Amino acid sequence: MQATLHSLETSCLVIGGGPAGYGAALAAQRGGCPTILAERHGYLGGMGTAAGLSCYLNHKHEKHDLSGAIYREFVQLQHERGMHYYDAQSQADFFEPESCKRTMELLLIEAGGTLLYHSLLAEVVREGDSWVATFVSKGACTRVRCKVLIDTSGDGDACALAGVKMTHGRRSDGLTQPMSMVVQLGGFDPSAWKAAGFRLVDGQYATEGESFAEQITAARAAGHWSIPRTDIALFWAMPGDPTRITINGTRINGLSACNPLDTTRAEIEGRRQAAELLDFFRRYVPGFSRAYLLQTGPQIGVRESRRIVGRAVLDEVSVREGVMPASTVTLCAYPIDVHSPVDSSTQFESAAAKSVYGIPWESLLPQGIDGLIAAGRCISATHEAAGSFRVMPTCMTLGEAAGTAAAMAEQLGVLPADLSGESIRAAMDERLVAMGWSGLNESFSFSAPLSLTR
Repeated sequence: MQATLHSLETSCLVIGGGPAGYGAALAAQRGGCPTILAERHGYLGGMGTAAGLSCYLNHKHEKHDLSGAIYREFVQLQHERGMHYYDAQSQADFFEPESCKRTMELLLIEAGGTLLYHSLLAEVVREGDSWVATFVSKGACTRVRCKVLIDTSGDGDACALAGVKMTHGRRSDGLTQPMSMVVQLGGFDPSAWKAAGFRLVDGQYATEGESFAEQITAARAAGHWSIPRTDIALFWAMPGDPTRITINGTRINGLSACNPLDTTRAEIEGRRQAAELLDFFRRYVPGFSRAYLLQTGPQIGVRESRRIVGRAVLDEVSVREGVMPASTVTLCAYPIDVHSPVDSSTQFESAAAKSVYGIPWESLLPQGIDGLIAAGRCISATHEAAGSFRVMPTCMTLGEAAGTAAAMAEQLGVLPADLSGESIRAAMDERLVAMGWSGLNESFSFSAPLSLTR
């Protein structure tokens, strides 16, 4: 049977419905730019829902929230629904994934945006002054023609298909940070946890990071631990039910998220490690004696894969020295956090790093190609710098910057690359102020020169 062909046309097409894609689509649509958001799953949220990573590391600068208006609105709505709490010690927002899916979907639909689910990107071509993206799904192909294409796929899928020069992983050998299977356990007893001397956020939520190294050493000696980790990166109680605990504690080294054979192996190994993680928590951690495996992430969690080669490259020196380019569109205060691709070590630089740096507009623009923007973890950066900005609040705000630019380009009749980072940041500031928050321009100084590569 021949596949049905659907043909759609829009001003802006966003590919990938994770935090960056949500931020991009909502900003573009609210800015008056008709937008379609295409996603390979049947829901939005990316790593926050598809991988079950419901912890959004939102590091602040001297109590100043660095996220954009779209992320702050998202947090506020989740909090009002009782589906969110914030932990100042870990500087993280914790959400219920199901609530995240519905909130993102509703806000985008209310803004007038169009969703295209269960659509896997297969081709991207340039036709005149338009982009045409082809998606495959069950029994159908969908072709979408657009003026501006925003790649928020995480892996830079659209940019790679469009012929953009890409990098993958670290400079020395192309290896990426490890993938992880996020694990959710039920049957946790918060009272036993508290009785053992551990803290509860807001008196009810167990949350702990970089923990249980001694117990893991003992478990390894007893033959109960083979995961290439020396501690548990982070675990947290779910906002809707503190007896459910989500754990980031698995590690799958040496595989690429852009290789289907590798990702298959990663999924299988991730579930093997999940069973081992459950056994460890039952044996060694207070409150988990009756725990059971409730869920593994619907897909493997990915920290790093491809990135574009852009008109500017964000590097680790800029991150460490707190550089604030004049064309900054997004700020970040999360330190360089690079999990080794080959062993159990982690490069975490919080003590050495300056507290905040700027991400320039030019790092979202591929070299030599117009009408195409990257946002999220696939922007132009080094392996080390990507270990910082990959966190989801920053990615959502990068998406907001990309969507804001698409709307401005539509209004002015120009290409996104013709816009300045300063003008995009000003528009994002206006949105923050309109919602009752202080803008970036009134809180920070942006003046550092930028080295461009055309």
